[in-house]
Amino acid sequence: MPVPLKMEIPMKLRIVTHNIHKGLSQFNRRMMVHELREGLRQVGADIVFLQEVQGQHHAHARRFQNWPAAPQYEFLADQVWQDHAYGRNAAYDHGHHGNAILSRFPILSAENQDISGHALERRGILHCIIGLPGGQRLHCMCLHLALTER
Repeated sequence: MPVPLKMEIPMKLRIVTHNIHKGLSQFNRRMMVHELREGLRQVGADIVFLQEVQGQHHAHARRFQNWPAAPQYEFLADQVWQDHAYGRNAAYDHGHHGNAILSRFPILSAENQDISGHALERRGILHCIIGLPGGQRLHCMCLHLALTER
């Protein structure tokens, strides 16, 4: 006789995903990272998936008066999401950007896998394992796909 599987009742999670366009408005005219932080906090998400997160950008730091001193994922997570992970996808002379996951729960592991189709458009998958209450583990993958079919 088969042994019945133990079925866990899934907990409810509030999840949001957002391409933050490096914390800038359309056409890069205005810094929006402070408004983004407020908006994300109002949503009240447990886990946040972010694309085009600026890890560092020296030119923007000089251009915009209130540019955060910390990487954007740390600035956005501050005092709300206890854990965060960042996967750098594109690096250039003045900085780098990639994907990030912010979590109210512990991130047990994080790995960024390069999935770039060509050198001009760097892409990656940020894979995190998040520890949920009751010992459950949640695999999370944050990615920003390229514009080409390949």
